[in-house]
Amino acid sequence: MMNRRDALKNLGLSLGYVIATPTILSMLQSCTAQPEKWTPLFFSEKQAYVLHNLVDLILPKTKDAPGAVDVNVPKFIDLYTSKTATDEEKEIYRTGLDAVIEELGIPNEDPITLETKKFDAILSKYLRLTKAERLAYVEQENIVFETLMKIRDQSVWAYRSSKEIGKNVLAYDPIPGQQKGCISLDKATGGKAWSL
Repeated sequence: MMNRRDALKNLGLSLGYVIATPTILSMLQSCTAQPEKWTPLFFSEKQAYVLHNLVDLILPKTKDAPGAVDVNVPKFIDLYTSKTATDEEKEIYRTGLDAVIEELGIPNEDPITLETKKFDAILSKYLRLTKAERLAYVEQENIVFETLMKIRDQSVWAYRSSKEIGKNVLAYDPIPGQQKGCISLDKATGGKAWSL
């Protein structure tokens, strides 16, 4: 039996410290084609449905940029987790997603459907917090909070690392030229962050 405290600590590890190696980047680029029907490698169909809807709300499509679903972030998270996570990390992730599903109250029958406002409500409850509320969830070792934080962190990392966003949304210069010190971001890139 897994220790709950250790499981939550492991779940809370963020991808912010992971360096995008060529292997990981190639996995991300393999998720760029729009599949007819995505069949998850790691997640169950219900977990994939929840992940897809959460990611779509975390990074939605705008008039200026595609959304995370448009660049296949849920598919990448599934592929990345199936290829890189340990068995213990996979079990923690599944347990966390099952806790999210339980809190959402998703019925067991097929087809799986849930109104967008339910997904938005759970994201508001756990991710739009004051510092004190966030600390309270951390102290309580709330698995739903930790899972949603992980999904948000992975989504942002995968989104920013995608070829479409890197080349067409962020400031992109494959062969950087001269260094210009002490100028504003607006002057340097038109207000866009640099692509990695």
